[in-house]
Amino acid sequence: MAEEQVKIKMLGVSTVVPAIPTEKHSMFLSNLDLFWIPVINSHTLLFYKLSPEMEFSTVTDMLKRSLSSVLVDFYPIVGRLSNKGSGETSRPEIDCNDGGVEFVEASIDVAFEDLEEDDFRHKSFFEQLIRTRDGSKFENYQGPLLSVQVTRFLGGGISIGATLHHVVADGGGFWHFMTCWAECSRGSPISNRPEHMRTTFKREQKTNFAMPNISFRAEEVVIGDIKGPQIFKFMRDDLIQPKNGKINGHKGDCDIDIDSSVKNHKIEHFEISRFHFDEEMIRKLKERAGARSSFVAVGAHFWRCVTKAREVPEQEAVDFGIIANSRGRVRPPLPATFFGNCACMGFARTKAKELLGQDIRFAAALIQELINSCTTEEQFNALIDWTDCRIRSGSPLPTLALETMGGRYFVGAGNSPKFPVYELDYGWGKPLSAQAAAINDIGGMMFFQGRDEGGRSMDIHTRLPSHQMETLKQILMIIPE
Repeated sequence: MAEEQVKIKMLGVSTVVPAIPTEKHSMFLSNLDLFWIPVINSHTLLFYKLSPEMEFSTVTDMLKRSLSSVLVDFYPIVGRLSNKGSGETSRPEIDCNDGGVEFVEASIDVAFEDLEEDDFRHKSFFEQLIRTRDGSKFENYQGPLLSVQVTRFLGGGISIGATLHHVVADGGGFWHFMTCWAECSRGSPISNRPEHMRTTFKREQKTNFAMPNISFRAEEVVIGDIKGPQIFKFMRDDLIQPKNGKINGHKGDCDIDIDSSVKNHKIEHFEISRFHFDEEMIRKLKERAGARSSFVAVGAHFWRCVTKAREVPEQEAVDFGIIANSRGRVRPPLPATFFGNCACMGFARTKAKELLGQDIRFAAALIQELINSCTTEEQFNALIDWTDCRIRSGSPLPTLALETMGGRYFVGAGNSPKFPVYELDYGWGKPLSAQAAAINDIGGMMFFQGRDEGGRSMDIHTRLPSHQMETLKQILMIIPE
């Protein structure tokens, strides 16, 4: 059956609330939460094989009961985004009101075994297996913060699509919730209850106190004997030495013709593909890159290959961005069970000529320098203060994260191969596949844990125009000399 002919039938939509009513109150959203308002959703799509004799209603009832149980501990998910303040005191918060989460039951006229035989290669209808909303419209956002869609396939098999508003939690929090939900579904107690500690990041409001201005800007670094690469990070303006009497900020350095870029992208046909890196290939890439980290080695290799596939002109800037879990980097450290947003970010920039003219060690060293530079406690605090600066200057909330993204040829590394996606057993076995149902970035990379080799392999999902994807498929799985 052609993908465009696939039909998905909605069987029902219900609201799931906590099994035990929770205390009604307003929850503070830290600057780290507000930063992510323009990022629409965190989502995942999991495929499970079931016995053909297993009733779909039995599956959905089990999922709804366990979801209701886990929501007692993860109560912010059940609330609603609110903007009750006015004027200068206006600040979004979560109204913890037990409003409930959306639970959708659906069916699709596709045989599950067809997906298995094709190794769950991405299909255009995958986007219909999750629920999406525009989280950036926070002023008028009335919907649930979590939506779940369970879809039945022909012949025994389901998909579970879960979508969480990013303002509620980062990737670590999202996968923590999914893990606890699976435990409840299996009839097990929650092994690691969430910690709700968002006020940890609350800044005191002091009168007559001049906070130093923070900018997101470039700092030049030297990689080997190559001068010119830059690390974009958060810095205090009063500690920066101006060059030629002028401080150049991020916006001035990123000459992006957004309108032109968007227009060009609209006429392209895009494709999402998954690439599997087994343990042996990762070992060889780490050896070639001189890297201790699998993330650095695979990221460096992907960055170079996608730059080739996109045929980036030699003098164009190419960027690589990271989002790093900072729970263990703040002082005092936060527990791994902290539920909310606790991540820092930055990106590295060089010219395409430099990236491709050097071997993989150059790219790996630049990414490692980015990690070293942008994952410090100082950077984490600077991000919080930068958000304050931007809000005080009148910058609208839905632009904050967008102000820290790179140029046209930006490779953003999202998700993490450390998230236990293939451990999510809801009572009928582990998933056969974990997918990024939709990807907004062009040429970005989404990391997933690999299904085989005990989590020592990884999958990379990316989105490109079809002709560029064909080139990437030819070069990405080749170990560089």
